[in-house]
Amino acid sequence: MAYYDALKTQWATLPSTDTTAQKLAAINALTVAGPNIDVQPSAVKGKLLLLGAYFSLKSFAAGAVNGNPTHDNALGAAMSLIEMLDMPNAPLFQMSDAATYAAIKGMADAVLAQETAVPGSTGFTQAVHDALLALAATTIPWWQANGYPRAFDMGDVAAAGVS
Repeated sequence: MAYYDALKTQWATLPSTDTTAQKLAAINALTVAGPNIDVQPSAVKGKLLLLGAYFSLKSFAAGAVNGNPTHDNALGAAMSLIEMLDMPNAPLFQMSDAATYAAIKGMADAVLAQETAVPGSTGFTQAVHDALLALAATTIPWWQANGYPRAFDMGDVAAAGVS
């Protein structure tokens, strides 16, 4: 039955020593990346503060262009980020919109490139970069991502012929 093709494929990757119940539990516990969600600017600022990067980034953003493309791209991105974070009643970072997510990720990538080129210049390490983007990330159950309406049960295992 075509409905169970993804289940059959995933089932085959599980340890053969597991019981059917263990395999079923493992399948139902799997998650995959879900859609991005919008993020409050206060959450971004809070994460930067917790990671010790906010004041370094703000200091970097107060600098001046120097003709180095990596530095100047990062400077523009940092200025934009800090301005958004410090704006009263700032709107949501609409990370659920693919274009907005790409723009924000591009800014984060630019600042990270400067930090990579000159460690300590921005405080915006790979860990900070990843933590900020993770604020928008969600996960969904594997079965949902593969078009199933609910978690699998023993009836599905029997119908798929994988037990």
